[in-house]
Amino acid sequence: MTRAIHIIRNIVHKASSNRKLYVFLFCLLLASFFWVLNALSNKFTTDVTFKANYINAPKDKVVLNELPKVFGIRVRGLGFDLLAYKMSFGKPEINIDLSKLKQFNNQKDVSTHTISSKAFVPVISEQLGDQLEIRSITPNTVYFVFDKRAEKVVEILPVTQLNFKQQYKQFGSIEVKPSITTVTGPASIVDTLNAVYTEKLILNNLFETVTATVGFSGDYQQQHLTFIPEKALLHIPVEKFTETSRKVVIDYVNVPEGVELKAVPSEIELKFLLPLSKMASLASARFKAEVDYVQVNDHFNQKLKVNLVQYPDFIQIVSQDPLKVEYIIKKK
Repeated sequence: MTRAIHIIRNIVHKASSNRKLYVFLFCLLLASFFWVLNALSNKFTTDVTFKANYINAPKDKVVLNELPKVFGIRVRGLGFDLLAYKMSFGKPEINIDLSKLKQFNNQKDVSTHTISSKAFVPVISEQLGDQLEIRSITPNTVYFVFDKRAEKVVEILPVTQLNFKQQYKQFGSIEVKPSITTVTGPASIVDTLNAVYTEKLILNNLFETVTATVGFSGDYQQQHLTFIPEKALLHIPVEKFTETSRKVVIDYVNVPEGVELKAVPSEIELKFLLPLSKMASLASARFKAEVDYVQVNDHFNQKLKVNLVQYPDFIQIVSQDPLKVEYIIKKK
């Protein structure tokens, strides 16, 4: 490294003592400058890639297919103009105003339509300026698949995956606010919708009531659907539960006159989960279990199903024992 610095110093020292070298370098730079000026005064053809932005789509239509994201445009112009354009745009973009395309606006029904890229020339030329001439555009054809735009009010359905801490569970239904949304998009899809789903909400180790904001399933974006509002609020009630049990005496229905039906055993045991906030309400809660005589037939020792027909809506049944009972029939 020290040796290289020493060599450079020697060169600089010799150059400073040689005026002819300075004169030569000045002449070289001046000649190069005039050569560049002369070159830029000539016309050149070059290819430029432009990002495509589609704006002002007709309000009564939805484009269904994916349109080209970039266009390769071959332009011709003076070197000065080409240089100025490339220096002024780090990433060139072209805004394609669909409202100016008569081919697009004249279509009334759901259809596929092909438009030559030449139709974009006036729009692009207006943006590029008169100094640059468009020679060709790639791709040379753009395909539009579009549908009528439709609007509908539909129900919002939550999609969740909830995991709770031990003894904690969801208590009640998930509340969605707002419960409806206005969906807008292709009529062929919107007309089939009665409800839409939120994106999946995953929550773990829940031990208290939670409120979360969610959007809609990503599948709808691929179907060109939009929503107002774009998000919904989910209120998920969570409570601590305890397990308890109760004996319920079996009742009988549809027993003919003159016949006495007796179940063996005559009661069932229910085990269920009870939220702690409802512990005081359990004492007055009503439970009812029934055996229907209609089940009786000629098969010996057939067991009858016990139906639990009434119980408080704030409990979650864990088990019922037994599910079926033997029976005795007597004539009165």
